[in-house]
Amino acid sequence: MYAKRNTITIAVLWLILTVIGIFWISNENKKIKVLQTKNGELRKKLDGSLEIIQALEVVENEYRILSERWNHAPKQIVAEEEPSFSLYYLNWLINNHKIPLEFDFELKNIAPSGHILTFSFLLSGQGSYNDLYRMIWFLTKNLLLYQIESFTLKQTKESDNIIDFSLSVKGFSLIEESKSAQKFNFDTMRPVAEQFQFHDAFKPLYRLRQPKKQTANMFQRSPGRVVAKPVKKGLIDIESATLQAVANGRIYIKDRSGKLHTLKVGDEVRNGRLKAINQKRSEVQFSVGGKTVTLGLGYKK
Repeated sequence: MYAKRNTITIAVLWLILTVIGIFWISNENKKIKVLQTKNGELRKKLDGSLEIIQALEVVENEYRILSERWNHAPKQIVAEEEPSFSLYYLNWLINNHKIPLEFDFELKNIAPSGHILTFSFLLSGQGSYNDLYRMIWFLTKNLLLYQIESFTLKQTKESDNIIDFSLSVKGFSLIEESKSAQKFNFDTMRPVAEQFQFHDAFKPLYRLRQPKKQTANMFQRSPGRVVAKPVKKGLIDIESATLQAVANGRIYIKDRSGKLHTLKVGDEVRNGRLKAINQKRSEVQFSVGGKTVTLGLGYKK
């Protein structure tokens, strides 16, 4: 009797333990499957993160290489306002290297191309072949990037040493200043030594002596006769002109037809001359017809 009861009790306990064990194992298996699923998801994310890290390392390495190339590039593009910067740069170039050239500056076109602003301008003027050669040499050898697109040269009839020239130049400027690009400063520009052999292409290899021409002065004053002074052509009319830029002791002013003129203190204009330049205020004064006319960037008084 007792043996049977003990057997039944043990069987019931065994059954209960079996059910509890099965339930616990089933529950743990579910937890294990959940953990395996999360582990798989985390592993995928980790693999993706490793790919992102590798890609980031590649980008950072390329950025470092490009930054080094930019900082050590033989040519540099700066983020400056055009064409004012190019006007100032050309003026600095001819003054710093003592190149006595006189020319007119005409902006031909200006247009954005991606993150670069491209523009072209025309320099037309007169000077010696030697001075023009030197200016082109410094323009191509100096740090700033400019491209000479075309040029024409013609010897003048007035003098064998003076030529007429027309120089088409293309320039580049950054639309937005990058972090790696340093602010340009003319004082820190590396000096470029003149190292070239020069030969004047317009100077003949052999010149015959020409007899000296005797010319009469048609404006010479004769006794009892007053001759009027000749009127100079091509002088700019200040009343209809607009000031474009003031840089390094010179001004750049545009006449009614859109032609850009370069003037310094003392240069003549129609019925007067340039009296004073105030570079800090970007303002100039003309003495015209006995009165003072003041021009600024965008205004006249």
